[in-house]
Amino acid sequence: MNFNKDLISGTLIHYYATCKREAWLYSRRIYADQYDENILMGKALADIKEEQLHNFPFSHLKFDKIGKERGHYLVTEYKKSMSNPEGAKMQLLFYMWQLKTSLKLKEINGKVMSGRKTHFVIEGSDENMEKMKRLINEVSEFLSTPTPPPFVEIKFCKGCGYRDYCY
Repeated sequence: MNFNKDLISGTLIHYYATCKREAWLYSRRIYADQYDENILMGKALADIKEEQLHNFPFSHLKFDKIGKERGHYLVTEYKKSMSNPEGAKMQLLFYMWQLKTSLKLKEINGKVMSGRKTHFVIEGSDENMEKMKRLINEVSEFLSTPTPPPFVEIKFCKGCGYRDYCY
């Protein structure tokens, strides 16, 4: 089975950067425990966020905010916490890559925020776009495998809604 790259989402990229097993399960429409307190908290925050932000659906993607700032586009991703900065960065970079390549944008940058604090800014440089292109190919190849990778305990396991699929 070849995994269709068009089905890759920001959430899937975030999961892949966090836990490959979680990404594999999610890609098969095996969803996390919807009654897990972390999942419920995330849904509640998303509902609040929906009312306050300018959601900009694009294709099958849904990111938090896009605007123009000093002559370039700026994508903003909001997180309830910064427990996984690498996952947040990769998710944001994926959104930026999608917009830049699909809409042929010349300049695009992004930032990740939690609360009112900006945690980091990412430039839409050619180097970052190439990095994301390679990651998308890697994720697609990985998700084409017929079985999930074996369980490996990491620091995120304790609060993961997928933990019932792993222990």
